[in-house]
Amino acid sequence: MTRVPGAAWRLLAVLVAALLTGLLPAGWPGRPDLVVLVVAAAGVARGPGTGALTGLAAGWLVDLVPPGGSPLGAAALVYLAAGALAGFLRRYATWSPLLPLLAVLAAAGAVQTVRVLAAAAGAGAATPTGALWTFALTLVAALPLLPLLLGVERALDRRGWS
Repeated sequence: MTRVPGAAWRLLAVLVAALLTGLLPAGWPGRPDLVVLVVAAAGVARGPGTGALTGLAAGWLVDLVPPGGSPLGAAALVYLAAGALAGFLRRYATWSPLLPLLAVLAAAGAVQTVRVLAAAAGAGAATPTGALWTFALTLVAALPLLPLLLGVERALDRRGWS
């Protein structure tokens, strides 16, 4: 029962990230994937289980928030894997301040790779150029946002709310 505030915060953060991503202009070559930042932060801070569960909820939300586009559950599996991947890097996160950024790099790379492969199979409209732009913009957005998200995760952990 003490984990409810942490889970509620993550769900709210995913919702805000999905809405902000959806509000960005569509004319850009790519949009930063702010949802993967929340998922990667949860994985790095709490481990692969929390990262995977946050990714699952985030993926379902991404499928439902416009523009959506993929079959329901496809993004959930991708974000689940991205959260678990980031969570596996948790034990190494104290080695360097760059390792959480490496977790975001791995998670964002996995998400964009699957989107391009799904589009090549006919289930989406992602292009390699758009995926590279999205990947680059996600990493740029991670520089200021990831420390903030990890700080909130640490604060929740100190209060026993994670």
